[in-house]
Amino acid sequence: MPLSANLLLVATALCCFATVFALPMPGMNRDNQCRCLTTTDTYMNPRSFKKIEIIPVGPSCRNIEIIITLKDRNKVVCVNPKAAWVQQIISKVM
Repeated sequence: MPLSANLLLVATALCCFATVFALPMPGMNRDNQCRCLTTTDTYMNPRSFKKIEIIPVGPSCRNIEIIITLKDRNKVVCVNPKAAWVQQIISKVM
């Protein structure tokens, strides 16, 4: 094989290896999963909120996730985005 053909073969192989190792593998990366395994409908007073995160549907999770960090010991709670009280709070925030 001529030198240019060998060089092309090596370059192609390196690109393939780089692509394989750059892709996340299912089950190996926490970012490929929903953050909320369970949600609650229980009302929480907005005054106890430290932070609200709204995570839209994406390739890693097909659910809208609403994660509330409470002032009390930085407790993190996942709430049901369909709960009426959650929708009211989100409409006020947005």
